[in-house]
Amino acid sequence: MYNYLRTLILLCSLVPVAVINAQIDEVSFEYEVEDLSSYQVIFKSFYRSGSGPAVFFTADDTLLYNFEWDLGDGNTGTGPVTVHNYALSGTYNAVLTVTSLTDPGEVSVSGPIPVTLDNTFEVPNVFTPDGDGINDSFLVRSDGVTPLTVTIIDRGGTVVYKHTAPVINWDGRTAAGRRVSPGVYFYVITSPEPLYNKTGFVHILYER
Repeated sequence: MYNYLRTLILLCSLVPVAVINAQIDEVSFEYEVEDLSSYQVIFKSFYRSGSGPAVFFTADDTLLYNFEWDLGDGNTGTGPVTVHNYALSGTYNAVLTVTSLTDPGEVSVSGPIPVTLDNTFEVPNVFTPDGDGINDSFLVRSDGVTPLTVTIIDRGGTVVYKHTAPVINWDGRTAAGRRVSPGVYFYVITSPEPLYNKTGFVHILYER
């Protein structure tokens, strides 16, 4: 009896994952701008059959369908989900084409949908690195490509942190890993792009 059950479990585990086999009446997609880079966009596709709700395509659906993305800047993508880094801010017309691999005559197209990207540069003036998962870091949002150099200075003029990277995401600790004291700190941000040069103050608070 034990061997029978073990064989049954093994056979069940080999059953392939179900994929879409219903008629697709509508294909569409949505996009979101990645949090750390104002130019990185995540595209996700979904479908609708009849009057049913919109359902996201998954990786398993590539067994029956081919996904082709025209991202509007001369680049292309594949798969139900694709991620693209645009070089410049602006508006791009993205188009998704889904083609059936089992029925060559079945093609669904969505788009174009305008993707609007702003030249974002956001520097926080307060954060609380207390480990509660809310506003725990000094996160500078820019294009995610241009290198930024950030210098953090305490009220006594001592540099407590300095780092260069396309994405600045400081956790409130020194290079030695020590948590800085609560208070007001002066920051200097420099980069090859004048737009991303900025100075100011940031308040560091801890939960009492």
